Amino acid sequence: MRRISRFTHIWNRGIAKIINMRVDVSGNIPDLSGGLVVSNHLGYIDIVVHGSLLPMRYSPKADISRWPILGWYIGLSRPIWIDREAKKAARKALRDFAKTMKRGMYMIVYPEGTSSNGKSGILPFRSTSFEAAITGNLPIIPMLTSYKEAPGGPEICWYGDMKLLPHIWNVLKAPALEARIRFLDPVYPEGRSRKELASYVHGIMDREYRKLALG
Repeated sequence: MRRISRFTHIWNRGIAKIINMRVDVSGNIPDLSGGLVVSNHLGYIDIVVHGSLLPMRYSPKADISRWPILGWYIGLSRPIWIDREAKKAARKALRDFAKTMKRGMYMIVYPEGTSSNGKSGILPFRSTSFEAAITGNLPIIPMLTSYKEAPGGPEICWYGDMKLLPHIWNVLKAPALEARIRFLDPVYPEGRSRKELASYVHGIMDREYRKLALG
């Protein structure tokens, strides 16, 4: 799995160059032996941007595996597919999360549960994925994501009822793209329940996101 995560890291760096995606990073890129990377979610392009920064394992919704292009692309990285409707599968996914991080790898989650345009801050977090960090007392690495959109250029965020393939085509036609990433200081569980931890991390991230992207 480590080898695959390194491969997908290299692959995503190459894709970012091909689509002329400039990534402006602030804060300290984590140098830890594994952890739960938590980001707000603005659409499928996040996968390329985030994967270009760190070797990570993804945790997409199971139905994405059936999507054209995107399902195949994410599947190459051997993600942990999440089926929220099946409790047994969800419990197994959490165990796989913990195993991945204990092996010194980064697991990335998007606890908003859906993508947005980011214009109203960060959506409330689902708390389930935070259980994996609590179980192993592993660090949570908050990561803020935003995109700078050129006047007259395409909308980079993909959300709501937007059609996938036309949106991908419009993004690929753009002469250049720019993402802004900010890493915040790691947060440890410190005895919090998963709901308390999710709420605490959300509060930190939403405050900083409003300064970064909406200020």
